[in-house]
Amino acid sequence: MEARKLDAYTYEDYLEIDKSTKERVELIFGKIYMMAGASAKHQDVVGNIFFVFKSLQKECKPRVAPYDLHLTCEVFGKDPRNVVQPDVMLFCGEELPCAIFEVLSPSTAAKDKNDKLRLYECAGIKEYFIVEPEYKIVEKFQLENGKYVWRGNFSSEDTMPVDCIGGEVDVEKFFEGIE
Repeated sequence: MEARKLDAYTYEDYLEIDKSTKERVELIFGKIYMMAGASAKHQDVVGNIFFVFKSLQKECKPRVAPYDLHLTCEVFGKDPRNVVQPDVMLFCGEELPCAIFEVLSPSTAAKDKNDKLRLYECAGIKEYFIVEPEYKIVEKFQLENGKYVWRGNFSSEDTMPVDCIGGEVDVEKFFEGIE
């Protein structure tokens, strides 16, 4: 039997892996990523972001991982079907989330800043936010003409525009109680 390449998984392979293990996995551009458990700091930041958007009582609904998000992106000659579990998603009346927030951890930073950024851009996610708990900074990307444009870093002293909600949020609230 021939060994399987680690970067050429299909959606059907993902389904078999997902059924055969209790571990959370993601499929991004034909690669399978095992999901490690989150730290307390990571979970606290995710909870804070969810609470900020839930308390706004807007039309958008925040959701948190684990929640399988199926995205289609045809690049690299790989299976175009991808499955990810973003930390926080804002659904604003559309099938796809309008905004995604990924909270960095040492084990996910490279994936979040590279593969997931490319996937979300290709799939048409309007806003992508990379949250760095260690530095209490949020990096914002906005989709324009099919490409992400970097809109800056926002710190705890800043308010940050979130176009999906048609307003701004206090970045400081994302990091409340975080040491």
